Amino acid sequence: MKISRIQIIGNLIGLLPAFYLLSETLMGNLSADPIRTTTIITGRTSIYAMLLSLFCTPLARIFRMSVFHPIRKISGLFAFYYAFAHFLIFSFFDYQLNLDWIIPEIKQKPFLQVGLIALILLIPLAVSSIKPIRQKMGKYWKKIHRLVYFIAAIILVHITIASKGDIVDPIVLIAIYTLAMSLRLPQLRSFKIKSLPDWLKNVNAYLTNKNNAS
Repeated sequence: MKISRIQIIGNLIGLLPAFYLLSETLMGNLSADPIRTTTIITGRTSIYAMLLSLFCTPLARIFRMSVFHPIRKISGLFAFYYAFAHFLIFSFFDYQLNLDWIIPEIKQKPFLQVGLIALILLIPLAVSSIKPIRQKMGKYWKKIHRLVYFIAAIILVHITIASKGDIVDPIVLIAIYTLAMSLRLPQLRSFKIKSLPDWLKNVNAYLTNKNNAS
């Protein structure tokens, strides 16, 4: 299978937060509370990646650029990876994988319950991104992946509750989510750029390797 340039670039960008956390941790420069900082960065990276994935389908339609389709898959997978890392940091570093500590903590804090639900729902989306599994699922694959709209919403609920009164970030994220969803409204679905500039066509072809296609 040939790997396109956008896949290489997208995966390298997606790994940047992990490289940053690893390098800063090894050098001891992360923060006075590295576990909390790592938890925040992985959680925020997850929702940023998910919001990016929500914009990809509308942008692909508006600009008629196929490059947004692999970006959607890459960002969706990184949303899961960082969400899973977010959970592992909480359960491993904070609570040493001790269920006697973890379960009561989840029961007492609604934002943890909401976050856990989101993570569980992300698992089938990540698994169904594997091509052989996706092919076996047929039409059900698209139905499952529509869960991403609901998952993104409950992640925003998780962030809002966890923010403990700091409403600026949640409001900004909710506004971005609302914009992404509004681009799917029937009134806007027919909007497309009639003539794409040649330089954008060339960028799309270059990133998707179409200019090298035989």
